[in-house]
Amino acid sequence: MSVVDDVKQKIDIVDVIGQYVTLKKAGRNFKALCPFHSEKTPSFIVFPDQGTWHCFGSCGTGGDVFTFLMKRENIDFGEALRRLAQRAGVELVRESPGEDAERKRLREILAMAAAHYHYLLKNNPAAQHARDYLAKRFIAPETIEQFELGYSLDDWHATESYLVGKNFSTRDLEAAGLVIQREGGGQYDRFRGRLMFPIRNRSGEVIGFGARTLTGEEPKYLNSPQTALFDKSGTLYGLDLAKDAIRAQNLAVIVEGYMDVIGAHQGGFQNVVASLGTALTEKQLGLLKRLTNRYALALDPDAAGEEATKRGLQVAREALGRKSVPVPMGAGLIGFEERLEAELLVIPMPPGKDPDELLHDDPAQWANLVEHAEPLVDFNFRVMTQDLDLKTARDKSAAVKRLVPIIQEIGDAVQRAHYTQQLARLVQTPEQTIAQQVAGRVVRRAQRAIEPSEQAVTPAPRAESKLEEYLLTLALRTPEHLRRIEFLEPEDFVEAEYRALFFALSDSMAQADLLDRDAFRESLDESLRPLCDQLLERARQLPEMDEPDLAREIQTVAYRLRLQRDKSELARVEVILRDQDDERTTEDETALRARVDFLGRRIIESQKALSARTLFKPRAYHIGMM
Repeated sequence: MSVVDDVKQKIDIVDVIGQYVTLKKAGRNFKALCPFHSEKTPSFIVFPDQGTWHCFGSCGTGGDVFTFLMKRENIDFGEALRRLAQRAGVELVRESPGEDAERKRLREILAMAAAHYHYLLKNNPAAQHARDYLAKRFIAPETIEQFELGYSLDDWHATESYLVGKNFSTRDLEAAGLVIQREGGGQYDRFRGRLMFPIRNRSGEVIGFGARTLTGEEPKYLNSPQTALFDKSGTLYGLDLAKDAIRAQNLAVIVEGYMDVIGAHQGGFQNVVASLGTALTEKQLGLLKRLTNRYALALDPDAAGEEATKRGLQVAREALGRKSVPVPMGAGLIGFEERLEAELLVIPMPPGKDPDELLHDDPAQWANLVEHAEPLVDFNFRVMTQDLDLKTARDKSAAVKRLVPIIQEIGDAVQRAHYTQQLARLVQTPEQTIAQQVAGRVVRRAQRAIEPSEQAVTPAPRAESKLEEYLLTLALRTPEHLRRIEFLEPEDFVEAEYRALFFALSDSMAQADLLDRDAFRESLDESLRPLCDQLLERARQLPEMDEPDLAREIQTVAYRLRLQRDKSELARVEVILRDQDDERTTEDETALRARVDFLGRRIIESQKALSARTLFKPRAYHIGMM
């Protein structure tokens, strides 16, 4: 058992959350006014049996006891774990005293180096061209002090000599990323003759440096290497100074470079951070998620900047939180769809102007661009179709495939309808056709699964995915038995990749009596072929079973999948029904209760079907759930 599981087992989530809100018993659960948004009707539910909580109101957040404490106290996971472990009496395995002392020594070295570079910038005659550069960029003396900008002497051993004189070893300097070892022995300063930008963590401690050339030397910017303290992909420049403004304005503006951040803060725009010259990463987003759910990217207006924006937005779409929302499906049914919780925006820079230049030349225009930042959907409509000829049928189809998944993530129904109409006009296709694509749950989920981003984040495997995997293995072994489980839908699959493969397999068997496995594999999108190959191999390893056993086995697994899905949905609908929402209409109430009745009947049906079957457990393919 992991230490996290140990803490969860020993912590009473009701006691922890009850210290922050007044909980009232509601059956086996507890409810309260949500502590994360203003409301009059309680929509915040704590599920003690599951150790989770969820707000079914406007904020739609949820999680376990760790996520509650992190969100409520604005702390990271490590701090939440330490607090809850102490409360639970669980001893954490900490860093050894030697490791802790080493990190402390690195912080001391970097703080001293930053102060030394800063002194040189202000006082050393050799730094005059650095002072001239900052004056040319209109950086005020107080801003230089605020960011502790510095200068490294154009000398191979100046920093080394200074810090060794302060009783630090060359080994310490190398560990801090300040010197580089020569192949033949000895070492030399990493930063020489450059303008220095101390990079700080959220708490304001120096963890590394960025260094800009003043002589045209390549590279233009040089960063500290990966160290025990510094991870470029997990750091945002200026976050220590921007975090309060980001939280207060509920908006993080993300730029590319150090000077962009410095210029923004000097101009009074303090909610600005930089991604250190790289595309936005999941780790960087993790630093911002506790501060805001609104992100605006303002990168340089060239081709590289646009590509970085596209990559950053894609990473954001994959990494940021989502919530399930009830959606009327007609005929008195209620379904659930995932909506992106974050609002993603793009700040398009005027041609020839990077953020730093615009902030100095026309701060009012910058403020206006931020206020009227381009929504993600508009940006994608523009850049994701610029390589297409929308007069051709093929490229029209490509545009729809690219844009429909993005439209589906829009939480607001009116906005979703607006962009549906816009896409229909763009490809000159009847709006009803596009609306069907947007609303089609099977199409939506399958499309997401077969068009993953190169930087898509792979979720941790779920326990139920083993059951889905086993059913697909059986189906590939004897696909003709799929006709025995026509009651099963792609929606019964939790994992999108399995869902897409099931959809494709069912579609193929609907068009032919027999499955040509090689032809089927070739018909798949190439992203699904590795999964298909893996399951085909496992199908070949299944023990020998006669046809009645195979038919009974695949039906049994299918009923278990449907039962699993129905129980999960029923629990969510019942939570919504218990929420005394004054704004819910009688029609909504009737539809929800009809869904409860439908799910209840189908659960009984599945349970009866399972009790009438004897589950066969193949010896060579144990899935841990049979």
